[in-house]
Amino acid sequence: MSNLRNTLRRTRAIIIKELTHIRLDPGFLFLTILAPAVLLTLLSYVFSFDVNQASLAVFDQDLSPQSHEYIRALTADGDITIVTRVDSYADITDLFKAGHADAAMVIPPGFGSRLSAGDQASVNLVVDGSDAGVAFQIINAIEQRTIAHSTGVTGFARPPFDVRIRIWFNENLRSQYSMVPGLMALVLILPAMAIALSVAREKETGTFESLVTTPIVGREYLLGKLIVYLALGLVGGLLALVVAVYWFRVPFRGDLALFILLTADYLFAIMGFCLFIANFIRSQRAVSAIILLALFIPSFFLTGLILPVDKSSIISAALAYAMPSTHYIVITRGIALKGVGLADLQTEALALFGMGLFAVFASLKVFSKKLN
Repeated sequence: MSNLRNTLRRTRAIIIKELTHIRLDPGFLFLTILAPAVLLTLLSYVFSFDVNQASLAVFDQDLSPQSHEYIRALTADGDITIVTRVDSYADITDLFKAGHADAAMVIPPGFGSRLSAGDQASVNLVVDGSDAGVAFQIINAIEQRTIAHSTGVTGFARPPFDVRIRIWFNENLRSQYSMVPGLMALVLILPAMAIALSVAREKETGTFESLVTTPIVGREYLLGKLIVYLALGLVGGLLALVVAVYWFRVPFRGDLALFILLTADYLFAIMGFCLFIANFIRSQRAVSAIILLALFIPSFFLTGLILPVDKSSIISAALAYAMPSTHYIVITRGIALKGVGLADLQTEALALFGMGLFAVFASLKVFSKKLN
C-alpha cells in the first residue's frame, strides 16, 4: 500500500512539474491546446473541394425568350454568374486562356422554336478542363439546373424509368462536411508531438539528468507526462470541434461524451507511439521530423481522408490500418455526420486502444532513466 502511495505521489510530482513547464513555455501551450484548432481552420480551407462560385460565358445564337429564360434559370441562385457574352468559339478559347471564365454555354439557333414545338432542344456546354475537379462540379451543377428547368418549364416527357436519388448524412455533398471531421485526426497529432518534444527537451536541457538522482521510476515519469498531455490534447480536440461545428457549420449528430471518450482513445494511441519514438531520440528537431514523416504526412494519403483506403493491395491496406488516423477518421465522421454509437465503432475503438497499450508498454520496456 505504501508503494502505491509513493508511486501516486511521485506521479503527481511529475504532473505538477510538467504543467509548470507548459505554463512557462507559450510554445508548448499553443502546440497542445490552440494549434489543433488553428491548423484545422487552415487545412479545411486548403482541402475544400466545393465550388461555391463559377463564372460562365454565354454564346447565345438564338436570342429568343426561351434562351433568356434558360440562362436566368442557370444563374438564379447566384452560384453561377455570367461574366460576359461572346460571339464565337474563338472568344471562348481566349477567355479560358486568360482564366476569365470557367465554362461557356452555347445555345444554338432554333433553340426557342424547337421548345415551342415540343421537340427536344440541345445546348453545348464548353468547360475549361485544366482543373478537373472544378470542371466536374460545374458540369454537375449545370446538368442539375438544366434538368430542373426542363422538368418545371418545358414539360418534356419523362424517360421510361425515373431515377430518384436520396443522399443521407451529407445531403448537399459538401466536401467540407466530410473533410473537416477527417482532418481532426491530423491536427490532434500536434499534442501528441508535444509529449515527445517534452522528453527530448529534457534530454537537451539537462533536466533529465537531474531526474536520474531522484526515486522516480520510468513508469511514473511516462505516466505523469501521458496524463498531462492527454488531458491538454482533449481540450485542444474540443476547441477544434467547436471550430468545425460553429465556424464551418459541420453537423454534429452524435454523442459528445462518446466523442470525448474516443478522442482520448486516439490520443492514447498516438501519444504512446510518440513516447516510444522519444525514447531513442535526443533532439527535438529530429523527433518532430520523425513524427511528421511517420504520422502526419502518411495520414493525408493512406487513411481514407481524401481517397478510400486501397484494399486491392495487401500492403496498402496493412499500412493504412496500422495508422491510428485511419480508425479515428471513421470515428469522427461516424459520430459527427451519422450520429452512430459505440456499438458501430467498437472495432475502431478497440484497434486504437490496442495500439495505445502496445506502444505504452513498449515505451516502458525500453525506457531507461539512465543517461547513455
